[in-house]
Order: sequence, then structure tokens, then C-alpha cells
Amino acid sequence: MTDQAESLPARKPAWALMLSGLFHPLLVPTYMFLLLVAVNPYLFGSNNFLDTRSAITLLMIFLYTFVIPLVSVVLMLALGMISSLMIDDRMERIGPLLLVMVLYFWVYYNFSQSNDIPTIFSSYMLGIVMALGASFVINVADKISLHAVGMGGLVGMAMITMAIFGANGIQISGLTFSLGLLVLLTVILAGLVGSARLALKAHAPGQLYVGYAVGFIAQLAALLYYFQG
Repeated sequence: MTDQAESLPARKPAWALMLSGLFHPLLVPTYMFLLLVAVNPYLFGSNNFLDTRSAITLLMIFLYTFVIPLVSVVLMLALGMISSLMIDDRMERIGPLLLVMVLYFWVYYNFSQSNDIPTIFSSYMLGIVMALGASFVINVADKISLHAVGMGGLVGMAMITMAIFGANGIQISGLTFSLGLLVLLTVILAGLVGSARLALKAHAPGQLYVGYAVGFIAQLAALLYYFQG
């Protein structure tokens, strides 16, 4: 009995799996849109949070940045190109990373050409593409935490949003929450997601730190690209 118990794989913490799923890197563009439209819906030609117009944009972002990449990765699994959906092997990440990077660049390019998408959101999307490109290069040498990349980008996005729309707040049920609170919340969430990845033994601490830095710096670089003048 003891030998059998020792041979069984350790159960992964449910809280860590839940956080890893809720804040999967492919969901970051959707969260960025939701935060920005909550702060200033007028940027998207909407009168309030998630009216018909912004809801359609949300659906489009969710489809192109989450559903299609996820289906593509599932197909890669079915074809034997990767061994699991977790893509734990560093070299197996090359194909999915390249696919997502190309798809996200296509989304960014179309957004940047559209009059319906505000420049600031195009900047956020460019930051994500830059972070993916850097992650692709770093992955050749060492595994990088893509969850940390996503959360670092989300923190960067929240800070930039506060800097630009500092006077605004988020209205929820008649209450106004400051953007400083939003930044604090994203920082806490980034820490929790990092803790979840460590609890799942998916990464070493250094891989998390590099991921946070890549995601955060990429957002600042994209902002400079758009607004340096």
C-alpha cells in the first residue's frame, strides 16, 4: 500500500489550477478590453459599459484571441505536434507560440487600421505582440512563464490606464472605484498567479520574474512607440 501510494502522482492544488485557468495568457486581451471599456466606454463609441457596440467588439476579441488559438492548440494536440495542452516541454512551445504571435499580430494590425478601435487599445495589443516575440526568443534558451508575461502586461496596462485616465474611475452599482485600486488589484492578482504556477511546479522563480518583466516592459515600449511624439 505504501509503495502504491508513493507511486501515485501528487494531486495538484485546486486553487492553483483555478487561478491558472482564470488568468490564462490567452484571456489577457479580453481582460484588457473589459478594464478599458469599464474606465472609459466612450473610447469605443459606447454610452455605457458593454452596450451592444462594445459587446460585439468584446465577442470579436474573445473569438480571435482566445477561442481560435485554443482550438488551434487542441488540433496540434490531436495531430501529435504537442504532448499535452499544458505544453510543459520548452521546445514544444515553439509552434503554438509562433501561431499565436502571428494571429495576434493580425488582430493588432486590423485594430490599428480601424477607426472604431482607440489608439490606446491598439497600443495594448502591440505590447502583447512584442511580449510574445520576446517570449519566443527567450524560450529558445530557457522556459519562460507565459502566465507571468500575461500578468506583467496586465499590470503595465493598468498603470498606463491610470496615468492617462487618472481622473476617471470604474463605476460599479453606483460606486466609483479609483484606478489606483485597480493597479493594486492587478499587482495582487499577478502575485497570486505566480504563486499558483510555483505551487503547480510549472516554473522556477526566475522564469516568473523574467515573464513579469517581459510583459510589463513590452507595454511601456508599445506606449512609447505610439505616443513618443
